[in-house]
Amino acid sequence: MKKKEWSEGLNHLDPDLVEKYAMQKDKLRQKNKKPPSVWFRFGAVAACFVLILSAVIVVPMLRENNRPDVPTWDTAQYSADEIADLFAAMNYEAVATNAYTKIYVPNSKYLYINDVTNDEYLNVYQYVYTNNELSEAEFQSFIDSILPKLAESLGISVPQYTIKDNNYVTKNSLSAQPYIVSYHMPFSQNEARNSLVLKSKGNGQIVIERETVQIDQRLSDEEILESIQSIKNKLFSIFNVSFSDMKIVRKFGSYSEHGAEFISIYFYDESAHSLNSLSDRPISDYIYIGFDNFDNYSGDIVSDGVLKISTISYVKNRSNVSETYTVAANAEKITVSEAEALLYNGYVFGGHSCPICMRAQNKVDFEGYDFVDIEYVFGYDNNTGKLTEGIPFYTFYKNIGTSENGNTIYAKTYVPAVQVSGYKEYFESQKDNHRNN
Repeated sequence: MKKKEWSEGLNHLDPDLVEKYAMQKDKLRQKNKKPPSVWFRFGAVAACFVLILSAVIVVPMLRENNRPDVPTWDTAQYSADEIADLFAAMNYEAVATNAYTKIYVPNSKYLYINDVTNDEYLNVYQYVYTNNELSEAEFQSFIDSILPKLAESLGISVPQYTIKDNNYVTKNSLSAQPYIVSYHMPFSQNEARNSLVLKSKGNGQIVIERETVQIDQRLSDEEILESIQSIKNKLFSIFNVSFSDMKIVRKFGSYSEHGAEFISIYFYDESAHSLNSLSDRPISDYIYIGFDNFDNYSGDIVSDGVLKISTISYVKNRSNVSETYTVAANAEKITVSEAEALLYNGYVFGGHSCPICMRAQNKVDFEGYDFVDIEYVFGYDNNTGKLTEGIPFYTFYKNIGTSENGNTIYAKTYVPAVQVSGYKEYFESQKDNHRNN
């Protein structure tokens, strides 16, 4: 029977949900080859709903013999309990500390891997909420600075709108939905940012100044970015911005034979924050163009060539991002060899978000892994709905086979890149949870 597994995807349609995603830093090292570019994950809070018929064990352990000794750190700044809490929001009551995530790519370059640096210390970041009060006047100014130019570029009259309290959808937020026959055009404001999302109601096409927003996914990233230059300039004019950097991120699945399932293009200023160079979604102001390569669901694929179903969004922070994502501390980085000792003893974190997914995973021996990177995971407080600290992790990738559509499958798991105490005690205490969940 075919296994239909959903690939991970981010909801690009609502920038207000960005805070609910954990964030990851990305500087990667490959053992044998060096693929280009960078990958950074806003550590996902979204749950995975996968139903697979096979029942297999969860814990990715190495053979009992030949395991390296796990080092101990008497001066560690964090405990294994605290590290596990970073992942708690996406794993409900059971923290999936011994699971892995499957990544599907045509080839390793789409892992966006780069070298791990030789830095002795790594930053620990803190997300600081500025508690900006909502401002209807500011929000109206944001809308009025965009709406006339945007309407003109779409070939429509400037629509009327009403600003509303949007607390029933998102706590402490304002919204405005100009009525337009052909497009959805919601504006929103929360504590952190003002934003706009533009999406077609009809055939998925967005036409700006008589030019259809589209890309040909068969082209290289560089060719796609070159082909979108005209649209970029038009958007810069509409939003009255001028960003210096662009990037493209492709997400792939396990059974579609039509290329990427999601393609994201960002225009932003990389120098606005140090985390920008390490992320697939900038944390500073940006323009986003997104192509979902399906009509209604992940298997309903549209094309392996030109994509026209697009979303355009503009995000403008209400505070300086350097005051929002601050360096809380410097932590001594452990070596790759020390991280390998944790990996081979099964002291790993993260992975799938639901118990069904965990049970459905085949055991993976990460010995002889293919790549290792460093990424940041931000914790998320379910009670307050706010991000917490961002801790660096080594993330290990292991080629585990080929999917139905020919994509390479990589298992990916997490080991803290800084000194952590209490591994043995924590994982012993979790054995029953893992076995029962």
